[in-house]
Amino acid sequence: MKDNESSLNMDKDTQAPIAEQTQMTVTDEAHHYAVDDNNAVDENNPDEATILDEQWQSLSQDWQSQPVEKTDIQALLKQTKRRTTWAKTCFALNILATAGLFISFFYGVIIGEFGTPWNLYLGGAGLMSLIFVYYEMKIRAKTWRQISDSPDQAIENALAGCESSMKYMSLTKWSCLPFGVLANWFVYSVGKEGDKPMLGALIFINVFIAVMFLITELIHRKRKKEFKELNAKISNL
Repeated sequence: MKDNESSLNMDKDTQAPIAEQTQMTVTDEAHHYAVDDNNAVDENNPDEATILDEQWQSLSQDWQSQPVEKTDIQALLKQTKRRTTWAKTCFALNILATAGLFISFFYGVIIGEFGTPWNLYLGGAGLMSLIFVYYEMKIRAKTWRQISDSPDQAIENALAGCESSMKYMSLTKWSCLPFGVLANWFVYSVGKEGDKPMLGALIFINVFIAVMFLITELIHRKRKKEFKELNAKISNL
């Protein structure tokens, strides 16, 4: 029994130093890794911050060195004023054309010398022109009230003018359809009534309408491009 107790005591005495030594080893290793990690953070963070600062300064210099497109305010004001003058002139001509169509229609009906195809064409064209002028007035009037000669609002006024022009071009393109139908009917009716060849006149009318539509479409696309560029300039201000 004494031998067994003595053996157990020796085992305990042996295990205690080993456990203590193992614990110290683990603690030392953990401390060693922690110190290494702290050193890595301390050593790497300043370098990363320095690199980021250098990259930021480089980007800032590149951005500042880029050429900035400046807007010629006076040229923009003159362009807006010129387009407004043309729009008012066109509006006045459309009013005169509408009045002329109605005067011709009433004259033809009262005198009775034009004939049914002419009277119907003049009356129908006058009515379509009246509707066209009404919507044109709604489009233009709002813009003309907004536009001024103030240099501070040069870009905003140019935007309003472009937007008004785009709406007017859309109106013109849509109006080609009913005017084309009416014109084709008129040529057909006059040719049938007088036993005259209609092919040449029909080709001329349709080519004329197609050319008008194409010109209007090109101007519409040009105004869309200008409108986009002006919006980009406002975003960069």
